[in-house]
Amino acid sequence: MSAATGPLVSDEVSGMMGSAALPRRNGELVFDAPWQPRAFGLALAVVERLGVPWRAFQKHLIAEIAARPEAPYYDSWVAALEGLVLEHGVATAQDLERVRVKVRAAPP
Repeated sequence: MSAATGPLVSDEVSGMMGSAALPRRNGELVFDAPWQPRAFGLALAVVERLGVPWRAFQKHLIAEIAARPEAPYYDSWVAALEGLVLEHGVATAQDLERVRVKVRAAPP
């Protein structure tokens, strides 16, 4: 599945380079599973809501990719988002674990 970047995606986001560059095919964003565009949008919304620069999220993403280069891109994206919300006190590690347990228990 793919989706083009829309007007809500800033040049700062769409212009990420290196290991943090968004996966693309023929210039369009690529999502391999339905949860991936939701994770993408959630990160955009959280960064905006926190009022932090996109670079704050990107720093977490680069660190996650470096720590686990074999991990799928959007797994690193979610881990980066978790790191950002922990850093800003939006959630605790226990909150995140409770959500993980719920998600794993939900029917497909």
